[in-house]
Amino acid sequence: MVDGGQRRCERCGAPLSRFNAGTRCASCQVGSVACHADPAFWRDPAVRRAVAAWELGTVVRLFRKHTGLSQAGVARMVNIDQAEVSRLERGLKHIRDRRQFIQWTDALGAPEELLGLLPMADPHSTAAQDRPGTMNTRIRGYATLTEGPGQLLLPAGRSVATTALPVLTLPAASFIGDSLRLDSRPDLDAWRTMPMRALIVTSRTVDGAVRQFVTDARLSGACGAASGPVDIPAAFEVDDLTYGILWAVSGFEAALLGDDQELHTSLASFRAAPGSTIAADQGLTDVSRMLIGSETCARYILGHRADLGDEPVFWTREQRGEEAATWLFFRHKYHYLERTAPRPPGGVSGRGFCVPETAVVSSPAYERVLLFLAIALMESFGIRTWVTGEGGFAHTDGFALSQGRRAVIATWVRTEGASHLAITTRPGALRTLADVTGHVSHHSATAAEQAGKRLTATAEYLSLDASWLARRCAQLSAVGTDRLARPRSRLLGLEGLEAACRFVAEQMVIIPRTRTASTR
Repeated sequence: MVDGGQRRCERCGAPLSRFNAGTRCASCQVGSVACHADPAFWRDPAVRRAVAAWELGTVVRLFRKHTGLSQAGVARMVNIDQAEVSRLERGLKHIRDRRQFIQWTDALGAPEELLGLLPMADPHSTAAQDRPGTMNTRIRGYATLTEGPGQLLLPAGRSVATTALPVLTLPAASFIGDSLRLDSRPDLDAWRTMPMRALIVTSRTVDGAVRQFVTDARLSGACGAASGPVDIPAAFEVDDLTYGILWAVSGFEAALLGDDQELHTSLASFRAAPGSTIAADQGLTDVSRMLIGSETCARYILGHRADLGDEPVFWTREQRGEEAATWLFFRHKYHYLERTAPRPPGGVSGRGFCVPETAVVSSPAYERVLLFLAIALMESFGIRTWVTGEGGFAHTDGFALSQGRRAVIATWVRTEGASHLAITTRPGALRTLADVTGHVSHHSATAAEQAGKRLTATAEYLSLDASWLARRCAQLSAVGTDRLARPRSRLLGLEGLEAACRFVAEQMVIIPRTRTASTR
């Protein structure tokens, strides 16, 4: 004990108690001996992607899942308040300073070679872009695109390939009502005649923050006119919602158009029968295989729809937004929902989802938004959704069940190229499937009597801001999504997305604000 108790912790600088003979405070002592992840954790692709994208909230959630630490335990390791860890994991706080990021990863025990992959500057700033006019970032903290032509790089998913979209960024001439207006000019008019998908982006500074707004270049004028001013709705602000929509539509579209000839032949010749092969043509993209697989299963179930009764119960295998987005954008899946909805109108059936916590924490926010919207779409058809995180259900085949009569097995998600199709009327099998849906319906993480409350619980389960989702869906529903992301492929549509946004706006009772409502 020296200097009247003025000694300070060598790690954090906090005053040391006169009863502490060591060199660190209690919090830092706990942090120094807290359990660290084994080396395999830091080699996990999901962890490496999160570190590379500066998604520290994802890194912390994965770390806690791996080590079993609580938020308070991680807070002690980093010598901050538990509430700050919670805000970080929920996406309400972001680390944009390289030094702070390294301090966090050092406290968590990240190996130096992984840290060596970090950029020397904030990847969300303009200076950190790979080349002028290019934005290659995750959804949070978007870079401000430099004025003029450039491109937006949308990252690869598990099946969706990286997509590059031409982008023309121009300053807004005025802000009228709920739209930002760009005056006609030669480069803008030329951009609007581009046959491929291209974007027009403008920016506006609100409360000191630069916010971006985007529209489809070809549909940017009245009735698609190729000249005159361009009005971009404030609802098209670039955030987790609009980015996710662009990411899914562009990724699906590029793959399907690239396979158009072969895919047309495949769809015309295949039949939905047990043993159907999804990847019959090895040259098809993963997205095309997704479409063939989902259409195979849809046709098979619809072929037996009359045997499923008025209110069948469904089980699905989608766990991530990339898989679930097929419900929003694959045209045949919307029609499938129309034909399998409970009868008569007003009836209720159910659909179970198994979404383990590992799938939540390893998914970027824009994918979780897509999963939320897919669940909202189910609810809009009178299908009560149940969500469980129990991993034991993750490998259950998808099915449609008529209680006590028969079940139609139909699975394409994570089947490695071959659909699982079958019919069963065996009492033992029917009881097993009924037990699955019965258990999940009684132990759903999103259980509630009203659809709006189930959606709110779903958003919270997916670590999304429910009020923000409700407000943004209401804004998009008010202006429509056609000028944001109209598909170029005849196999894609926006009916599912529109229905989901409209239902969220209605059920979560959020009235769109005038002018530009602030985002998260």
